[in-house]
Amino acid sequence: MKNLNVRHTIVIVLWTALTLGLLPVYYAEYRAETTGAETASLPPPADTEVRSWKVVARDLIKVWTLVCKGGLVLCPLSLTLLQIPGVTESTLARTSTIAACVCGGSAFLLSAVFISMRSKLNRGKIAHLWIEASPSLSTPKALTFWTTLVSPISYLIWSLIFCILTLLLVAWNRYVGGGPTPDGGNSADTKAAFIMSGAFLTSLIVGTVVQVRRAISLVRGR
Repeated sequence: MKNLNVRHTIVIVLWTALTLGLLPVYYAEYRAETTGAETASLPPPADTEVRSWKVVARDLIKVWTLVCKGGLVLCPLSLTLLQIPGVTESTLARTSTIAACVCGGSAFLLSAVFISMRSKLNRGKIAHLWIEASPSLSTPKALTFWTTLVSPISYLIWSLIFCILTLLLVAWNRYVGGGPTPDGGNSADTKAAFIMSGAFLTSLIVGTVVQVRRAISLVRGR
């Protein structure tokens, strides 16, 4: 049991890092005021609890609406970075640009899923899941619930970070590194860079698909 707790603590720390510290912020801001004893054997949510969740859901919809608009801007904007001389010649800059596009698209897609299914968010079953996930982040269900809610804005911020990183890499190559360094060789370092870039982008896309499935399952109350 101790090893399980340590493992879960590590998972919480990793998710906190991946969400840029927003996981505990969201949890503290939007959790229900319940105790562990109250949720040991949860009855169907009372009307007052459903109304409380509706208030939280309304606030989250406002956030997701802004994130949806931000993702809609950042996704195509990140693609325009490919027009900057030096971006396509650098594996790091090119990878950062594509990652910015993927994260921006993910932010838009996830927030659009929540917004388009907003009517289902007000159901009592979602309120029950919310109350169940509120006592702490110590259970896998609670962690999945809160990471799913925070994922749209996390993706948006990561997209912005990757956009800035691309510009910094281009500036570094141009003004410090002596100009763009083409990756057209067949050296082991170049091949390793391509493999690492492909692995990173693939894992990013797979992670997005998983988060979208989680979002749909959450809205459906599963």
